[in-house]
Amino acid sequence: MTAIPAAILAITLSASLSARAALFDFPTTNRALVDGRPEDFYMYVERDFEGVRTQAWEAGQFGFVRSPQRTPSGIVYTKLHEGIDIRPLNRDPAGNPLDDVLASADGRVAHVSDAAGGSNYGKYVVVEHEIEGAPIYTLSAHLASVAVAVGQEVRQGETLGRMGFTGAGIDRARAHLHFEIGILMNRNFEAWYAANFSANPNKHGLFSGLNIYGTDPAAILKAAASDPGFRLLKHLAALEPAFKLTVPNSPGLTILADAPWLVKAGEVANPPAWTISFTGAGFPIRAETTQSAPATPELAWVRETAFAYSHITRGLVSGPVGSPHLTAAGQRFAALLTAPPAEAVSTECPVRRGSG
Repeated sequence: MTAIPAAILAITLSASLSARAALFDFPTTNRALVDGRPEDFYMYVERDFEGVRTQAWEAGQFGFVRSPQRTPSGIVYTKLHEGIDIRPLNRDPAGNPLDDVLASADGRVAHVSDAAGGSNYGKYVVVEHEIEGAPIYTLSAHLASVAVAVGQEVRQGETLGRMGFTGAGIDRARAHLHFEIGILMNRNFEAWYAANFSANPNKHGLFSGLNIYGTDPAAILKAAASDPGFRLLKHLAALEPAFKLTVPNSPGLTILADAPWLVKAGEVANPPAWTISFTGAGFPIRAETTQSAPATPELAWVRETAFAYSHITRGLVSGPVGSPHLTAAGQRFAALLTAPPAEAVSTECPVRRGSG
């Protein structure tokens, strides 16, 4: 047998590991999505629309895929689903899922919620990944059990826990993994939350669902699976904006430090204000310098469509055609984005974020 030269073997292994570490992989062994079988990948939601009952797998996708309403412009889906719901491939005789939930990329466990009733997510794990020099987070929810601890380093493909059906709005028949890819909106979240919602203590620190905003994980998983040269930040920069906010520059904008890719090279380092573009889900995709600073965050632009502004901005923008304005939810969103440490921004109750 001819031995493989050590130098060639080292180069081959290095290239293989480098390619693997550059992408996100599927968080379970269900890969039906890349085989063109989305109905076998996404977990359905029971839907009753205009008297027709269906098990809509489409509602397991990311985005505005739930709560359909008929309007003069057609059917619009008014409820945002903030992740993807992945079906189990294996169940025991009682119907409990047997699928392991896997780390989608190398990273460090940032948060573990091991209490089934601790949030709508049930038992969940957040992993921090350093992708192209920036922190990106994956969230795996509705787990039956957790196999990792906070601070633990994990490799892509390592087991995080077992798929389950903990959390609100989910039962054994609809057991699935709810999976998100996103970023933290503000490092000052805990102080802001404590100042405003002391009657409802924050059990999850920075990693409350109210502080994690994401984009479509399925698009990232499919692109990474098909393209060995996939670049996440290039993918994020190409997302379509739905609205823009102009906010005064302040130390409270921790998102600019966490996501330096939002700012193009050559922009002024410390401008009076920033105009930040967001997808309809509220995920930031770019920040541009602005020389005129408003006293408080204000709406700079919203995309015109055939549907109401609220239906393309998760209810953050409303108003008649041509006269959009931030709703109360939009003002809270802007306040979270710019919240400084220990400063109260709002006294209203937080919006519950569903995951099921």
